[in-house]
Amino acid sequence: MTVASVYRRVLGARFDSLDPAVQRLHSLQGQHRLDGRCTIIGAQSRLGRVIARLVGLPHAAEQTAFLFEIDAGSTVETWTRHFPRRSMRSRLHAGDHDDLIERLGIVRLQFSLAVASGALTMRLDAVRIAGMPWPRAWLPTVWAREHGDGDHFHFDVSARLGRLGLLVAYRGHLDLSGAAPLA
Repeated sequence: MTVASVYRRVLGARFDSLDPAVQRLHSLQGQHRLDGRCTIIGAQSRLGRVIARLVGLPHAAEQTAFLFEIDAGSTVETWTRHFPRRSMRSRLHAGDHDDLIERLGIVRLQFSLAVASGALTMRLDAVRIAGMPWPRAWLPTVWAREHGDGDHFHFDVSARLGRLGLLVAYRGHLDLSGAAPLA
């Protein structure tokens, strides 16, 4: 019996339209460690850098090694992204309205997901901090796009906050050829 992953629960039948590499990553169960590469553009304003540091966003780096760890159950996934000099851990689960919820410490992010031409896109719709709703007028613009190419899972993520501009953007790939459960 196949256990439905968090992403399959959120996407339903749309999951089958994803590129095979994207389906493969989002179907992993158990603990896995994947290697990849990424380029990171850091915050460009002084206040943006302060916010990025407080939230734990990665520093700028060009074509650097990237390690991704996932601990995936059927209802919750823990993602740990190891960037140079910084790691970022979050927990993801299906929301109540065909949305994806990601928790980074006391911050709760609510994303809507869409599938087009095999790619998965995510858009931030709401934020709560310590349980309190973040005002929509101050809502950051956060989006992600994922697509696949053979054994490569490609990602492109960006976060902007109003006049502060870019907080972080990172893009790269993970090599799925070595994806095997950790003992």
